Amino acid sequence: MAKSLFQRVADEARPPAVLGRYGLYEDFEQVLLDDLVESGAWLDLELKRPFLALWVNEEDFDNPDWADPIIAIDQENVRKFAAMDPVVDLESLRGMRVYHIEPYVR
Repeated sequence: MAKSLFQRVADEARPPAVLGRYGLYEDFEQVLLDDLVESGAWLDLELKRPFLALWVNEEDFDNPDWADPIIAIDQENVRKFAAMDPVVDLESLRGMRVYHIEPYVR
């Protein structure tokens, strides 16, 4: 079975991250992004671009609810992770189609 984009990101980041470390935590992708930023992880552009495109192409990305603390953290983390080496221009990801499957998180 093919690994999900999220599992590949977690495995191939340097240092690696742990996907689903909270078990059935509903927002595993947000925890993964936060872990990548906090650890200063490096990720190959082949994975970094589609991973960030998932956020950039969300319907509410340009008009987030900044009053929601989780959304505010996500918005900040997307920009921080994009600015980390290798740098990704978020605007270049607009309209990028990313096909992914949700991982089974224990």
